[in-house]
Amino acid sequence: MQFRERRRVIQVIRTVYDPDLKRGRSELVGKIDKAAPAVTDKLQKSCTPEELSEILTYLDDRHNRLRNEAVRAGAETLPAQMREAAEYFRTHRDDDARAFATEIRLAWEELKTALRESGFSKSKVLKKAAERIEAPMVAAPMVAMEVAAEEVAEPAEASPAEAPGRKPRARKTTSVRAVAADTEVSKADETGAPPAV
Repeated sequence: MQFRERRRVIQVIRTVYDPDLKRGRSELVGKIDKAAPAVTDKLQKSCTPEELSEILTYLDDRHNRLRNEAVRAGAETLPAQMREAAEYFRTHRDDDARAFATEIRLAWEELKTALRESGFSKSKVLKKAAERIEAPMVAAPMVAMEVAAEEVAEPAEASPAEAPGRKPRARKTTSVRAVAADTEVSKADETGAPPAV
């Protein structure tokens, strides 16, 4: 059996052999409403027990897939919802807020238990987050050693409209270049040759 999901219905299609065409052709057996998926009497009468079993298996799998997608979407949007809830509680202190707070506290305890049981304890998660933040800084590519002295001494001035939002990165690059220039001079001093300009 085949199942085609359309806008509002699921089409149940059977492939039957057509001796005139000498190949299989599709035959619409029935439709299932997507809003309330259930096997209707008409569909049940037109299907064999094996086909009914296949339809029920498909509907169960579809239900589980949709539920898993909804659960994942809930977990994915939860941080944003929590931030919005925090804003709500900063500005509201009425009976509704008290009722919401009670329900949220109960759900929060359940979520913390599930996170801990799944191996996402607070210390592990925060440690991994800190490692992810530090990793790009450590893995930054080294600047080439042939840096002109003018480039190190005078960084280019950007207009306020063009100024990048990440000043620490610019300072970091400048400090790396200064170290590279100092390294070049010290290597020249080791060999006894005058520093190259």
